[in-house]
Amino acid sequence: MNSVNVGKHSRKFTLFGLKPDFPDERLWRPIRAKKIALIWPKGFDPTYSIPLPYGYLKSNIDESRYEIRIFDNTILNRLATDQLFKQDLQAFDPDLVGVSTWSPMSIEALDCLKVAKEINPEVITCIGGAHATSYHEKIVGAKGVDFLFRGEADLSFSVFLEQLEKQDPKFSKVKGLVYRGREGVVANDLDREDDLDKIKIPDYDSIQLDYYVRNGYRWNCPPKINAPVWITRGCPYRCGYCAAPQLNGKPVRSHSIPYMMEWIKYLYFQREVRWVNILDDNFTFHKKYAKEFCRAVIGLNLKGLRFGTPNGIRMERGDKELWRLMKQAGWKTIMVAPETGSEKTIKRMDKDLDLKIVPRVVKEIREAGLKVQGFLILGYPGESEEDLLATRKLVLKCKFNFVFLASFQPLPGTPIYRELVENKELPEGLLPYSYSDGTRTYMPDDLKKFNFPKFILRTHLLMMVNNPRNLPYHLSLMFKLFSPRQVLKKIILIFFYSLFPQRQGGKTLIFSPADQQNWEAQSGTVEENPTFIYPPMHQQAQSLQTESTKDKV
Repeated sequence: MNSVNVGKHSRKFTLFGLKPDFPDERLWRPIRAKKIALIWPKGFDPTYSIPLPYGYLKSNIDESRYEIRIFDNTILNRLATDQLFKQDLQAFDPDLVGVSTWSPMSIEALDCLKVAKEINPEVITCIGGAHATSYHEKIVGAKGVDFLFRGEADLSFSVFLEQLEKQDPKFSKVKGLVYRGREGVVANDLDREDDLDKIKIPDYDSIQLDYYVRNGYRWNCPPKINAPVWITRGCPYRCGYCAAPQLNGKPVRSHSIPYMMEWIKYLYFQREVRWVNILDDNFTFHKKYAKEFCRAVIGLNLKGLRFGTPNGIRMERGDKELWRLMKQAGWKTIMVAPETGSEKTIKRMDKDLDLKIVPRVVKEIREAGLKVQGFLILGYPGESEEDLLATRKLVLKCKFNFVFLASFQPLPGTPIYRELVENKELPEGLLPYSYSDGTRTYMPDDLKKFNFPKFILRTHLLMMVNNPRNLPYHLSLMFKLFSPRQVLKKIILIFFYSLFPQRQGGKTLIFSPADQQNWEAQSGTVEENPTFIYPPMHQQAQSLQTESTKDKV
């Protein structure tokens, strides 16, 4: 079998092209992927995102068998078309190329795989990450994609590498893998390892953490040596705008306390980290666990160590004791995310939060000696100016120390995205342009002419007037928690969009796996004349099926 000449369009199991080959023509050549290239595509904001998934893959793969090299095109500021990238990739000559992506840079991620195929048509390519998980039905069949991973791949990626080497691979054993089966596309059950301690901590050196920190990486933390950690995984909620349950499942799983204390001591003593950023979506979901964690940290007595939870915590999953313990353990600030002050919008979001508890919880957190930051979404589908004013009213009533007023971003594959597409309010394939620069890819009908930047600026000014004692913190926060470049960019955009509100729609990208193209258009014209072309994959691949226990290949 090793001697068979397998063309790039006829290799068995692979998604690329989704050619409806006859079974006897669909051959497989075992592959020993000795050299693995992991590409972090250009488009991520290096001040708050870092290739942590690759750190996990690197530390959980047998390095005695595989050589792994990370190509970070974000920090090198180069596109897939950059000649130096092509030269570097060609010089490494990988057997397998992987890429992880969010929605805004997903086209660039696919372009990286296309370049890999141009260099070596026989190279195996994989795509994973948040976008690949929530939108996998549309990505399979895109040019350059042989295999796709949904959800977590910390442990399953090694199983995948082992199956690649076999004459008769059983890809049904690889959790989270999406591949081509006999009757169409097969999507295996997701990997939901209950014992998180089986997963080794990420290799921070391989993802150049120190370089990132020196160059402004500080996701809502001061400019000191910091490191991200992932303690709990899973989200049991059903918020319509979020893909977290798809990524990590609904049950909330946790590392053991001893495991976490060893991790923290490693960061503190060996890496001299003094700020640990817990990236969890639901760190306090199990209040007992969160309290045990805080008590264990207090017991370590590590001078100068601070903690943050920049992705926020659920307000109903905490109490006065927990807030006090978090303060003692090293928290200075707690982020909460009511998302809106409108009863109508909170129901529309399926947030499952009683807004009436927000002022009380904020007060309790502040009484524990902690600052409170709030995260809110503006421009959610169905919102009106009245709803936005309700959000401002909540902000002023709670006297948040700071708030992040973010543009609603329709994330492909989420419930609200599917609803907007079905109602023809969005073209299928619409991608968020950016998560951080204020560009809006969608605005409700009642708010199409609304001046969002002016609303944001006025809200912050009213916060300062409403709570003058907080003024020094409000102003200093911008430069303590964010790089000067971020602050300057935000200020310029706010004033620019205040003067030219019609420009806040920015450019919109629309993805089509049919020919892997993207169109740039003004958001207004996209709604009037959507250009999405449904991929032929939906005609060629007969079904999308879930298979975990029975091998259909």
